[in-house]
Amino acid sequence: MSHRRNLTSAVAITSLLACAGAALAADTSTPTQITVTPVASLQAGDTSPGDVPGVKAIRRNKVIPAGYVMIGQQVDVHRGSKTAGASLLFSCPGSKRLRSFLSTGEVGFQSDGRYANRHQAFISTFRSERHDISGILYAVCR
Repeated sequence: MSHRRNLTSAVAITSLLACAGAALAADTSTPTQITVTPVASLQAGDTSPGDVPGVKAIRRNKVIPAGYVMIGQQVDVHRGSKTAGASLLFSCPGSKRLRSFLSTGEVGFQSDGRYANRHQAFISTFRSERHDISGILYAVCR
């Protein structure tokens, strides 16, 4: 009886190892690649690339008013098997404080919502489930 139990255990363990090996061999996951590159800041007198939520003074294709600066970072996400994003730190220059964020292109972001009137804040990007994305995230400072 003991010999039969050992044989059954050995067969079960061998089967499990074979299944695990097959699963590892079948894992064709590709990494998600994220590239973050700084872009030139937009200053007062430059044209805004979009309407800034919560800041009525900055509208698409209008001149950015005095006192504002928009700090930008280009984000490119190449789709892989797993969902991934980047955590970005935005810091306002000098004594300026964060007012809002603006996203251009297809890049999306989320924050904890506690960035208003702070000197710096982290935000997280996320990718589309269907395709690669690219865009610029701007922190609006005043």
